[in-house]
Amino acid sequence: MESGQLRTAGMFVEFGPVRSPEPQQSIFDCVTDTELPDLARVVGYLNSGYVLIDVMDVAENPFDSGQQVLNGATVLTDGDWLWRKDFAYYVRRHRVALPEQFLALIRDRDYVVPPRAVPELAACSRQARDLMFWNS
Repeated sequence: MESGQLRTAGMFVEFGPVRSPEPQQSIFDCVTDTELPDLARVVGYLNSGYVLIDVMDVAENPFDSGQQVLNGATVLTDGDWLWRKDFAYYVRRHRVALPEQFLALIRDRDYVVPPRAVPELAACSRQARDLMFWNS
């Protein structure tokens, strides 16, 4: 972790509140008109993150209330960012934009999640738990 505090992506207000220093956006405000030229590689990176909190759930797709997404609330990391597992789906299927800093980092890393040691992932896990379960 560069600064000790993980940044978040894909933690939209439609999926419930999280405790984050960054305000939650609406997923609908993050839809872009154009598809990423490197979409498959970006989605591959998002799907390759380390699982910190594995949640077996079914959530309604905010773009189509008749469709459900499995395990969306599962939280992943690359050691610098936290995101929900379903973020990759929304990026691919609905052109939801990544934060510019996150997208630049993914590209700088040549779309490969870096190796992380267990103690670092344990620290990330504690931050993810605090982010997701702050009401408990």
